[in-house]
Amino acid sequence: MPKPPVKRLLDEVEHRLAALARNIPEAERERLRTYHGSNVPHLGLAVPVQREALRRGYSFSGLPFEDQLPIWDAVWRAAQYHEVKTQALYYCASRRKPDELRQLWPVVQGWIETVDCWDTSDELSSIYARILEVDALGQVYAVLKSWNKSPNLWKRRQSILSLLYYSRSRRSVLPGGKIFPLIEALLKDSDRFVQKAVGWALREALMPYPAETEAFIRCHAQALSSLAFTEATRKLPPAQRAEIVARRRAGWATSNSPKD
Repeated sequence: MPKPPVKRLLDEVEHRLAALARNIPEAERERLRTYHGSNVPHLGLAVPVQREALRRGYSFSGLPFEDQLPIWDAVWRAAQYHEVKTQALYYCASRRKPDELRQLWPVVQGWIETVDCWDTSDELSSIYARILEVDALGQVYAVLKSWNKSPNLWKRRQSILSLLYYSRSRRSVLPGGKIFPLIEALLKDSDRFVQKAVGWALREALMPYPAETEAFIRCHAQALSSLAFTEATRKLPPAQRAEIVARRRAGWATSNSPKD
């Protein structure tokens, strides 16, 4: 049986989501687009509505993974609305089989090139983190390491968020010696989204590496931006956090004191 044209399948996804958004005011769509900081038009659909649309299934949802993946790749690349692109992310994020995750990597690795906001970046991080767990050859880590120095801010953000994402969900984690150097390399990054990622990555590193992470925060307390420091220390025990905050303030006072 011949496969249906990909364009028809893309239209199917877009038409379903557009119908769900028919009564959403343009002002709400624009508010959500602005909130995400994206240049891609939004339909204004809430996340539960988007996820339910995927759960309902499309005409191609019964196809084997190998046949669906090219369709979702085409959806990601050609979609004109944020929520349509997100359907592709949700599908890939639902994969759990190691062989499927390994097949995902050559496809979704390139999706970072068209990311333009934190929302799609974070959804992509969840996918990359899961693929990283089954990457016995270290190919994913090698790419993340190269992205650590990229002029593309979303690649730099991915280079550390994808290492752990939400660490409580990880079945295995990289050695700390592969995690902390990539975080340290971005301590002075000028972009606020990267600084947010620095704090988030340290916060998540606390679960698998509590002592090492606390030592890292203490060592770099002065170098961490306010945004990163706040996020990094969010889950520290209150006593330790208070001590590090005091040390950070004392360091500022010393560095700003008049010189003889």
